[in-house]
Amino acid sequence: MKRQFSVTSAHLRWQRKLMESFPSPLSRCFLRRRQEHQEFCFPASLSFSSSTIRNSDSSSPICDVVQGPSLLRTPVARPHPSLLYLPGLRSMPFWTSEEGSDGKSKRVAYNDPTVRYVVDYLERNIDVIRDEYLQVAPTLPSDYDESTGGHSKDTLHSGRWDWHSYMNKGSIQGHFCSHFPKTSELLHKGFRERTEENGGLTNEKMMADEDFYPHLLFEGTPFGFCFFSTLSGQSKIQAHTAPMNLRLRLHVPLIVPSSSAVSSSSSGRPSCGIRVGPFVREWKEGSVMVLDDAYNHEVWNETDEPRVILLVDIWHPDIPAVEKKAIVDLFQKAQQDGLWKR
Repeated sequence: MKRQFSVTSAHLRWQRKLMESFPSPLSRCFLRRRQEHQEFCFPASLSFSSSTIRNSDSSSPICDVVQGPSLLRTPVARPHPSLLYLPGLRSMPFWTSEEGSDGKSKRVAYNDPTVRYVVDYLERNIDVIRDEYLQVAPTLPSDYDESTGGHSKDTLHSGRWDWHSYMNKGSIQGHFCSHFPKTSELLHKGFRERTEENGGLTNEKMMADEDFYPHLLFEGTPFGFCFFSTLSGQSKIQAHTAPMNLRLRLHVPLIVPSSSAVSSSSSGRPSCGIRVGPFVREWKEGSVMVLDDAYNHEVWNETDEPRVILLVDIWHPDIPAVEKKAIVDLFQKAQQDGLWKR
């Protein structure tokens, strides 16, 4: 079987050309990261591992991993974004486990404080978000664009997939804020505004200038999205990968089909679920799921009921503020040069 590597020679040539044409802190960032991170850390199946990641406050394992040179000698799933790969970022398909043994607790990969914060924040406010969706969304048309690029209906999904977007291609959408004021306020306060609640979590990641992107929301790039995602019954989102590994993606389940746990007769998997890398999960209402969509992933709903989530993209927690600003500047210049359009 042909091995699938994270970074192709085409990726490296594209990155090198872009960095040479656009001197910036980001070019130095790439060089530094490539020098520092000769070995990478990726998730492995539970049947093959060389070490185990554990919570700092618990003896229970989060995931098994393989590290270093052994990675290339294993069939372990690894991220392979289609456009841009930033070296040295911690990587695993799912950053949240399923519920703990007590039926309530959720384990977060590496016990990461940023991921823990966003999960807790959204789960505390999920009832407000769901109620506003149920009241407003049925009265509005979908803003999903089926005519552009990788979001073409013919290439990405089958069936019906509706969007109501708070952030589209890195830009906040005014019409969403008008129609969904409560959800918009929660997202602004929790992800875009430095507050006493979230400031402590981001301070340690800030460089000398605290004005450098204290936000958690993956804003200012063409790959940042936040929207109500309604996948109707008998619909599927085809297997694909993200264009880069700069973000983590949050799924906030608002409505999950009652029959989602029933296995499909043909595949043996849940009738409504998601696969990221080799792992398959179901959504549970009220339980936030965090994943890395730089891994190959797909979504399906083989029931006759809709599945509704709030999807939120955040910056990968390993990217410091100065690099966030350099990345945003890079894409702004690319837009000015006509390399991409909003």
